[in-house]
Amino acid sequence: MENKGFSLIELVVAVAVSVVVVFLVTAFARNLFVLNLSAQSRMTAILESRKVLGTMVAELRSTAPSALGSYPIESVATSSVVFFVDVNSDEASDRLRYFFDPVSRSVKRGVVLASGSPPSYALGSETFSTLITGVSNDEFLPLFEYYDGEYDGSSTPLPWPVNIPDIRLVKINIRIERDPNRTPTEFMVISSQATLRNLKDNI
Repeated sequence: MENKGFSLIELVVAVAVSVVVVFLVTAFARNLFVLNLSAQSRMTAILESRKVLGTMVAELRSTAPSALGSYPIESVATSSVVFFVDVNSDEASDRLRYFFDPVSRSVKRGVVLASGSPPSYALGSETFSTLITGVSNDEFLPLFEYYDGEYDGSSTPLPWPVNIPDIRLVKINIRIERDPNRTPTEFMVISSQATLRNLKDNI
């Protein structure tokens, strides 16, 4: 009687082909999952960064003299800016500070509310919030750049030390990791700019 079953060689070949097919399908599914996760991470980072930049730009645009009548901008650096703006809508400018924290690799916001009569700023009462994490700005890409009223989109930033009364526009550059769990690390840069509309040449 003729044997209709698989020979040992045929069985081994069938198993090997099955293993290869399963491996390829698994690898494809894994790559698809990783790509999807990376795309979602990138989109989330972009949306969060744009939201943060929107807040920073809006507040910088509303820069105004302090409650004591001092100049709207207190100090500037490549990694920080301190200025005055009414953050709680009480018609008194508060002290606002945006800065890069290298320890937590984040951009933070510090607020000191104007209080008392006459108003004052108790620096020890500064409250902090973290705006965005995974920030990797360095000396080659400053978080803040400052421009005068001649800025045309391609002008060079004001030289250091910056003469604060010359500032009419602040450019913000945030470089963040696309996916901190991925190697090698990939970065993206999101930028925006704020024209300080309340600063006039006669202030």
